Order: sequence, then C-alpha cells, then structure tokens
Amino acid sequence: MNFIKVNQSLVKSKKNTIIIFYCSVLIMLIITFYSGYKSVTNFTTTGKIIIGDILVKTEFPFKGAIKLVSFLMIFSLISWFTAIKIYEDTIRNLTVRIKTFIQIISIIAATITIYELVYNFTIWNSIITSNLFNNIYDPNNAKINYPIPEIPWNLYFVTQMLLAAVIITFHSYYVMTKSKKQQ
Repeated sequence: MNFIKVNQSLVKSKKNTIIIFYCSVLIMLIITFYSGYKSVTNFTTTGKIIIGDILVKTEFPFKGAIKLVSFLMIFSLISWFTAIKIYEDTIRNLTVRIKTFIQIISIIAATITIYELVYNFTIWNSIITSNLFNNIYDPNNAKINYPIPEIPWNLYFVTQMLLAAVIITFHSYYVMTKSKKQQ
C-alpha cells in the first residue's frame, strides 16, 4: 500500500517536472521571438543591430522591473535542470564511455565559457570605468564590437548568457560524474 503511494507520488512529480520544463521552454521561445521581431524591426528602421540590446532594454512586467535577459537566463537554467531530471533514468543507463565523453565535452565547454565570461566582464568593467571619467554611468548600454565589428554585442546580455552557460556546463559535468559513481 505504501509502495503504491510512493509510486503515485513519483509519477505526479515527474508530470510536474515535465509541465515546468515545457512552460519554461515556451517562455524562452516567446522571449526569443519577441527579441527577434523587435531586432528585425529596429534593423529595418535604423540599419543597425546590437545583439541582445532589446532583451536588456525591455523590462517586464513594468518599467523598472526585471529585464528580459534575466528572465531568459533564469528560464534557460530551469529548462536545463528540469530536462536533466526528466531524463535521469536515461542518463543513468548511458555507458561509461559516453558519460566520459560528455564529461570531456563539458570541461571543454566550461573552459571556453569561463574564459569568455571573464573576458567580457573585464571589457565591461573597462568600458564602465572609461565612461565614468566622462561622467557617464550607463552599464546597460555597454557593447563590444567583437567578433564582427559591424554587429556589436550588448555586454549585459553576453555576460548573463555566459553565466548560464558556465552553470550548465559545470552541472553537466557534475551529473555525469555522479552517475558514473552510482554504476
């Protein structure tokens, strides 16, 4: 009798996790389509585009609230963690060779994302400091003309997305390590 209650609880928990996953992915898609639409509209009127600028300038649900880029980062992490939870049985059944390969890819990705995060934070800090000498404090609009000079990136956007990528890559490595130990 107790086993049935536990099993029903696990099924309900998995269903809730799947619902959270799909809601999170839907919110990410809505944010992405909105920013894509606004970026295309902006590009057609001004002829310029700054990657991530729309997500940094748009606050939701009202002015002064959370920026869309923060929502995108949060929901990308929620999507990742719920996807791992949904597929934990599948992950457990992977061969050690595949888990080791995923660990290696995770370490490579973590190294790249950490480097990029530190690099962008350094550039962002330099721009903020340089602007302060001119009595300008506007960190949300700092941008970098890299890798394509004609298409700059908003540094607020880049650092938030890279932070999410760092967390995801470390979690991926952790999940594979934990799963290997359980075998």
